[in-house]
Amino acid sequence: MELWELAIVLVAAIAPSLIYLIWIRNSETYNRERWRYVLSVYLFGMVVSVLGAVLLESLAIAALYIPGSVFSEGFWSFEPYDPTLEIVFLSVVIAPLAEEWTKGWGVMAIRNKIREPEDGFIYGAAAGLGFAALENVLYNSTALVSGFDVFMATALVRAISSTLLHASATAIFGYGIARRYLFGARGIKASSLPYYLAAVLLHAVFNGFAVAGEVVESEAVALIGLLAASILAIGTFLWMRRSVRTMDGW
Repeated sequence: MELWELAIVLVAAIAPSLIYLIWIRNSETYNRERWRYVLSVYLFGMVVSVLGAVLLESLAIAALYIPGSVFSEGFWSFEPYDPTLEIVFLSVVIAPLAEEWTKGWGVMAIRNKIREPEDGFIYGAAAGLGFAALENVLYNSTALVSGFDVFMATALVRAISSTLLHASATAIFGYGIARRYLFGARGIKASSLPYYLAAVLLHAVFNGFAVAGEVVESEAVALIGLLAASILAIGTFLWMRRSVRTMDGW
């Protein structure tokens, strides 16, 4: 890859996430989060969360194929063999469980800086956006090999779908983490588990829409799935931002 190509890939992958980060961080009018904390969570999501997710997903996949397991002996090898079953399971189950958990680590790492419940939305979105930025670098780099038109389409779609999905899903988990620590400091029990599961569900539904075209091998279904996934991601992000603004005024 030429230097100019690398520069284009990096800009296309990272710039949208930073724009969204500025937008969501500035949604607060009072007690805005300091940029050094927001960016530290963003970088955490980009590096630590991605590496953690790759490790967890690799371990999960290895466990699925370990000799003697139901997956290696029967689950994948029914007749006629259908590889789409693996695609669906890996993208709808394993990826959301692993990725939402590791992105949540970024919010947990900054928990002593959380002052209000809505801060969890912002730090969660920051972790998700950092994760999305590096993921976009990988996907955009692969797309560029297939041609500049494929690269442009991939970069645009991921900027308005996957990037917002990662931000929105982890923002929900981040809000749960914020509630847990803030309420816990007051002696009130609060669990972040329901919010983690909600983030996983959102991520799973999004991925389900995204791979729908591969499951039924239809361009029409693929387009509908892409539109549905994008609408879900955009709608959830706007809801999350509105929630931040509403809670900030309380």
